[in-house]
Amino acid sequence: MSPVPLLLKLLAAHLAGDFVLQSSRVAAGKARPAVLAVHLAIHALLLALVGLTEPGSFRLWFGLLVVLVAHGAIDAWTTRMESRDLRHLALDQSLHLASLCAGAAIAEPWRVAAAAGALPGLMQGPRVWVVVAGAMLAVAAGATVIGRWVRPFREALSDESRAQLAGLELAGRWIGMLERVVIFAAVLARVESLIGFVIAVKAVLRLPEARERWSRELAEYYLVGSLASLGWALVAGLTARALLERVG
Repeated sequence: MSPVPLLLKLLAAHLAGDFVLQSSRVAAGKARPAVLAVHLAIHALLLALVGLTEPGSFRLWFGLLVVLVAHGAIDAWTTRMESRDLRHLALDQSLHLASLCAGAAIAEPWRVAAAAGALPGLMQGPRVWVVVAGAMLAVAAGATVIGRWVRPFREALSDESRAQLAGLELAGRWIGMLERVVIFAAVLARVESLIGFVIAVKAVLRLPEARERWSRELAEYYLVGSLASLGWALVAGLTARALLERVG
């Protein structure tokens, strides 16, 4: 059995410290030095436990110290930001992930060298590019194609339906993109049953919209867009899967 990579252990410890052992009160109050110190003490304990599972060395403990210090600096900065939306969370966790990678690289520089040496060979293989191109075709290009496909239907909506649609257009675009991500991944992973789950969820959520006249219009509009999105993602996924099978 191969040993668990240090980076994976650091990631598990970070997730435990930030999402399992951190209360909402601590998360909201980390701008106060005392609260931040308590949070860092928990992470220090988790990092110490990680260190005890690895062969002891100066590089290891110095890398863990770098992770802890970086965690404190990142939290001290990000908790003072006024915005607390998803972008704030993404920035905070991306910085933490970078610090975990840096700590693992300090502790195990040979693993970084091995990964860097294997990367060119991986990027030269066709399988990676088939998946990347297929995902961009299914998700990003699909957003443009489906948007133009449903434009005539959107222009045919009544004023009441347009008023209801105005505040939901951006949400609908993101729902469609997430839907195509799930379908594309399900086709590549050969978990086609997941596609039926996605369709069932959307059908249940759209059912109340079939009561009023404007609701029926919106329901039909969403149905056209959903079926087009589903078909596009299926074709992209099946094409990518066939190419993967052909290149071996």
